[in-house]
Amino acid sequence: MHLVEASRLKRFVMALVLFAAASSAHASGMALRWGSCEGTANRNFACDTNTGAEVLVASFSPPGGVGALSGVAAYGHISSAQGNLPEWWQMYDNGACRSEALGTSFVFFDETQCEDPWNAQGAGGIASFRSDGQGVDFLIGVAVPARYVRAASSGRTYVAFKLIITHDQSTGGGTCAGCQTPVCITLERMTLGQPTESGYREVELTQGISGMGGASNVATWQGGTPTCGAGAPKPSTWSQLKKRYR
Repeated sequence: MHLVEASRLKRFVMALVLFAAASSAHASGMALRWGSCEGTANRNFACDTNTGAEVLVASFSPPGGVGALSGVAAYGHISSAQGNLPEWWQMYDNGACRSEALGTSFVFFDETQCEDPWNAQGAGGIASFRSDGQGVDFLIGVAVPARYVRAASSGRTYVAFKLIITHDQSTGGGTCAGCQTPVCITLERMTLGQPTESGYREVELTQGISGMGGASNVATWQGGTPTCGAGAPKPSTWSQLKKRYR
């Protein structure tokens, strides 16, 4: 990708995650599943190997009238049955027990249950991954250069990104405890970015896609926790939610 174009794309992703002023409308749904867009809601892992990885696939179904789609920002939360997340889930941040265990992918050629809205041109990454005292909030942004913007149709499901979680449990010769701990990963909200003459507007998704079984915006690990099954977003306003990721 050309350096100037890559710089513009990076700025657009940051605009999504920094919440530029925009109008909003409620939209139809989002989902988070293991392995594929319509994969399993729960993943049980024996924690008996340091090789390989797990894949969480985030997808969305837009409302009517979305039109051109230029980017997505996704806001999520990871919580455990123990309250604070164990070492095994302390990922991505420098100095964490498994600081290189979490990544993203925008390669969707293997997704046959949903469509790639980016025509294989999406780029982005993890904008935030930090503790809130009760777990971890994460924020992921993806966008495309202007010439790859395309319309997204209602009634269809599109893949937004993949979260890659490696199995490696070791660090500095030791072991990161907590792989067996039940965990919930919840997509609390997505914003779909639409280019306009004055910049862009946002369409909000706040609920799971219906018809996928259970709370489609929640994926569980080792059975999850008793309180995450409903999959409802945290009881906060949109402005309060945004503050958590600044």
